[in-house]
Amino acid sequence: MKELISYDNEFGKAELECEDAIISDKQRFGRVRTSLMKHLRSKYGEKTANRTLSRINKRASNGSLRMRRQLEPLSFDDI
Repeated sequence: MKELISYDNEFGKAELECEDAIISDKQRFGRVRTSLMKHLRSKYGEKTANRTLSRINKRASNGSLRMRRQLEPLSFDDI
């Protein structure tokens, strides 16, 4: 049972790290760079990286205002 809990925590942690990297890349560059996705796929696996990207894109397209604000590129006025 402990192994299952440990696996779930590791899996969740990988998804969160992946999500943070994708969101910060979208904020900084206005899109997710191919090089970042290659890095995430090699580090976390194709399934995790692709699922995380799809989840973020779906949230943005479904009209989540919080997500849209998060994904807006940073401007110098914000600093």
